Amino acid sequence: MPRTSVSRIAVVVAGLVGGALSAVFSWALDSQSYNVWGAILVTPMIILLNLMLIRRVTRGSGEPWLPAILSVALAAKIVGALVRYLVAYGVYGGAADAERYNVYAAGQYGLWRQGFVVWDWGSAQGTQYMELITTAIYTVIGPSPLAGFLVFGSFAFWGQYLLFRAFRISLPEGDGRRYALLVLLLPSLLYWPSSIGKESWLMLFVGVTALGAAKMFVRQRGALGLLAVGAVGTTLIRPHIAVLLFAGVLVAQLFRPSGSASTDILRKVGGIAILGGAAYVISTKSATFLGIDDFNWQALSETVTFRSEQTVQGGSEFSPVPLTSVTGIPAALATVLFRPFTWEAHSVQLLVQSLEGFFLLILTVRAWPQLRGLPKLLRHNPYVVFSVVYTLAFMWAFSGLGNFGILARQRVLMIPFFLVLLCLPARRKVSSDQLESEFYDAHR
Repeated sequence: MPRTSVSRIAVVVAGLVGGALSAVFSWALDSQSYNVWGAILVTPMIILLNLMLIRRVTRGSGEPWLPAILSVALAAKIVGALVRYLVAYGVYGGAADAERYNVYAAGQYGLWRQGFVVWDWGSAQGTQYMELITTAIYTVIGPSPLAGFLVFGSFAFWGQYLLFRAFRISLPEGDGRRYALLVLLLPSLLYWPSSIGKESWLMLFVGVTALGAAKMFVRQRGALGLLAVGAVGTTLIRPHIAVLLFAGVLVAQLFRPSGSASTDILRKVGGIAILGGAAYVISTKSATFLGIDDFNWQALSETVTFRSEQTVQGGSEFSPVPLTSVTGIPAALATVLFRPFTWEAHSVQLLVQSLEGFFLLILTVRAWPQLRGLPKLLRHNPYVVFSVVYTLAFMWAFSGLGNFGILARQRVLMIPFFLVLLCLPARRKVSSDQLESEFYDAHR
C-alpha cells in the first residue's frame, strides 16, 4: 500500500478516535463525576507517557521482540487495572483498601495544591504512607480513583519490567523471552498489583531492588543507589518485605564467587558490610512496625500471619500449612505457589487463581531438566541464590496465611523470583571451573 494511502488512513482513524473520545468526554462531563470524566482526561496522558518510556527502554536493546511484548503487556495491565477497579467498586461496593486511601487523598489534595501539607511523620506507618502517596498523586491528577488505579498499575508494570531487566543482566543465557512473557502477562501479576494500594507500589520497588542486586552481582555501576531506593520504597510500606529481600541479597553476596585478586575480595567484603548494616536497620524498623521485641523468623512469620488475617476474609478461608520444620517444605511450597486447587475454588477469582497455579505447576514439571542443574548454578550465579533464598524466606513467612484471597495478593511479590527458576538456561555438562570462568567473562 502506498505511503500516502497509509497516512490518509492513519489520519481518518485518528480523527474517528478523537471524535469518539470527545463525544464520550462530553457525555461524562454532563452526567458523571470527576472520577469518570477526569479519568477520561488523564488516561490518554498516562498511556502516552508509558509508550514513550517503552520506546526509550527498548531503543538499542538488541531484543526485537521486546517492544511488542511490552506494548501488549501495557494494554493487558490497563485492562487488569480496570477489572480490579470494577471488582473493588462494583462487586464489593468500595469495601477495599483502595477506598480508604481514596477518601483520605480526596480530602487532602486541595490543601496540598495550596501548599499546606499536614503530616505526622513521627507516627506514620505503611497505611499512612500509602495515604500520603495517594494524596501526592491526586494533587497531580485530581480525585479520581479510576485514574488512580491506572497510575498505580503503571507503577507495578515498570516494577515488572525492572525484574525482567534484572533477569537479563544476571542470566543472559537464560530464556529471556519466556521470563518476559511470564513476569509481564501472568494473570495474577496483571490483576492484583493494579490498584491504589500497597502491592502496586511494592512491585515497583521490588523491581528496583532486584535490578540493584543484579547490577551489584555483575559489578555494574549504580547498584548501591538502586538498592538504597529499593530499601526505602519497600520499608516505608512493608518493612518485613524489605527484610526478606535484603536477607536474600546478603546471603547471595556471602556465597558470591570472587576472583583471586585482592580488589575482588575487598569488593565482596565491602558489599557484605554494607548489606549487613542495611539489613540491621531494616530489621529494626520491621520489628517496630510489627510490634515485636525479639526479631526472629518465627516471630516474623506469626506476626505477618496475624496481621494479614485481620483483613476481610471474603469466604476464601482454608486450613493453612505453617512451615515449622524442613519436612514441611513441600506442603508449604505447594500451598504458597499452587493453591487453591481447582476443587477448592468457590468463586470466579479463585477459579482463575487455581488455573494459574495449575499452569505454574505444569511449567515447573516441564522445567525439571533445567532445575536438575540448579545446585551447580547456585554455586556460581548469585542472582539465582538471591531468588531461591527470597522465595523460601517468603514461603516461610507467609505459609501460615489461611485465606486464599489474601495469599494471592501477597504472593505476587514473590512469584517473579520463582519464575526465574522456570527460565534457567538449558543444562550443560560443564565443569565448575568453566562455569566460574563463563560467569566472569560474561560480566567483565
